[in-house]
Amino acid sequence: MSKISLPTPYRKVIFQIGLVLLIYQCSRLFFFLINQVCFAQVDVWHYLYILVSSLRFDASAVFTLNLPYIVFMLLPFAFVHHKTYQKAIHIWFLISNTFGFIFDIADIAYFPFVRKRMTAEVFHLIGKKSDFVDLLPSYLSKFWYVSVLIVLYMLLFIYVSHKINQRYKVLESPRLNIKSILIFCITLLLSILCIRGGLQLKPLITGNAILVVSNDEIPLLVNTPFSIIHSFEEKKLVPIHDYSDQTVNELLHPIKNYHHHQKPNTCNVVLILLESFGKGYTSIGGRKSYTPFLDSLMQKSYVYTNAFANAYRSADGIPACVAGIPNFMDEPFATSPYSTNTIDALPVLLKNLNYQSTFFHGGTNGTMNFDVFAKSAGFDAYKGRKEFNNEQEYDGTWGIWDEPFLQFTVSEMGNMKQPFFTTIFTLSSHEPFAIPAKYKHADFASLKGIEKGISYSDRALQRFFASAAKTNWYKNTLFVITADHNFIANNDTYYANTMGLYAIPVLFFKPGDPALVGRNSTLFQQIDILPTILDYIHYPKDFFAFGKSAFDTTRIAFAFNKMSEFEQMRLNNFVLAYHDTSTTAMYDFNTDSLQKKNIIVQQDSTFRQYNVYYKAFKQLLYNSIINNKQSASTFQK
Repeated sequence: MSKISLPTPYRKVIFQIGLVLLIYQCSRLFFFLINQVCFAQVDVWHYLYILVSSLRFDASAVFTLNLPYIVFMLLPFAFVHHKTYQKAIHIWFLISNTFGFIFDIADIAYFPFVRKRMTAEVFHLIGKKSDFVDLLPSYLSKFWYVSVLIVLYMLLFIYVSHKINQRYKVLESPRLNIKSILIFCITLLLSILCIRGGLQLKPLITGNAILVVSNDEIPLLVNTPFSIIHSFEEKKLVPIHDYSDQTVNELLHPIKNYHHHQKPNTCNVVLILLESFGKGYTSIGGRKSYTPFLDSLMQKSYVYTNAFANAYRSADGIPACVAGIPNFMDEPFATSPYSTNTIDALPVLLKNLNYQSTFFHGGTNGTMNFDVFAKSAGFDAYKGRKEFNNEQEYDGTWGIWDEPFLQFTVSEMGNMKQPFFTTIFTLSSHEPFAIPAKYKHADFASLKGIEKGISYSDRALQRFFASAAKTNWYKNTLFVITADHNFIANNDTYYANTMGLYAIPVLFFKPGDPALVGRNSTLFQQIDILPTILDYIHYPKDFFAFGKSAFDTTRIAFAFNKMSEFEQMRLNNFVLAYHDTSTTAMYDFNTDSLQKKNIIVQQDSTFRQYNVYYKAFKQLLYNSIINNKQSASTFQK
């Protein structure tokens, strides 16, 4: 019996593709080990299961990136064996896969900040040259091990690939006959089969991962090139028509008016968004507190102790707080196709009561498109690093240190005509958590990472209020203080996963108002801030809001979160988890805050009731955004 032997080019391709697949598995192992706190439930056996399941996703990405290499290497023509041609193909192979490896390994450090694999949005961020260039040195220093891994991987990849290339030199000229054409066509079909992930009706997408692992394990299952490639295919929102518009409106009441024909209480409103101030770092988090001033202010404020962010990125948290728009796409609202929608944001609505408005952020102007969002939300002015105009206070990474910039905001608000509305977004409690040299003493010496950044920002907040208390506008001002999002708490199971990942503090403080003192454990979310402020000042006009006023005792309180294709909604004591519009789980939050025990079968009646509410909310969210009906004026047309 004659021995069956593949032509040399085919053997070369098999070994080169095998090398790439092996490197992706090594990268996955490092991804798991370095971010193990995010995958506390994954033991050795479950990891092996994920490893095997991941081959399908890895093969899809690898064959997508290498299809040109496979085709040009295996063409059944004589010129393929030419030395120059072979060298050119090999260089292409090295370059295309190097880019894939860089993104996959870089995600080891990027993942904890967004809790998902990179998407095509990363190219948009890189395109913002000022942000990318400014932040790159500090990130390379902070995550030096990632840079080392990339270099080691590249050297190893180039070395082994070169050895394979040398061993399987294409010496013979391929013969153009029926056999060679048939083998080439079969190889091409198998490659396409790998790219689409199998023979199923629709090609493999990230969402298919939910069929293999739980939501929070998906980043471990897929690889970054796969995530980026498939995010390019994302389409606009698709309208939902599960219920009639009348049913949705009666259930959610998006058009609100809490004070018909009442005289407004036009006090100033200052919305302070503290970068990464997760609930777990404060006195209400059940852990060690790093915010002594904020804790003391809570004693004189009305505090919502069961509050949650609607997003896990600043670019999504700001619209949620200022405009009541929850995170609804992978892309931030400010850069989405719907960024030009007419919206009932706080600056727009308060302008009806002659409020002057300013958005303050000490970052480099243009960072994360905050200046663009401020403009679309109706702010009269945006003031950032450029307007601060003192580079001696530049932190070397993001912008102006919190302490001097917050003093700047006090001064600027003193020049504003009352009543005014301002949003202040801090930045020093963001990676790399640098603090001014003058504070690197005993008070901060024992602190590391986020704890150090939060402690410094808390000190800056204390001095902000000390200065504000001396102004003529202070006593006539409602202060609303919250976080743009949480920050993953290392070695903390609750705050690193599920609902705890979104837990934030929310407090309302009005000097001299005894009605705003106390604590409330009712569910609260960022999109409730807008209607709650308007309710407090007795806003007399109709307005559109996805959220509800916390002072409305008839409201159905809920919290909605979205990350990539996966969503969760908490209603009362229950949390429902979703992939697209399919319910995947239901948990009793009171007895299972880590969301380990799926009780969707045992709670049929409760599930049906809450599932209707979720679907109605999703329909209102999508359809109003798609149809540009995010304001009272457009919604009622």
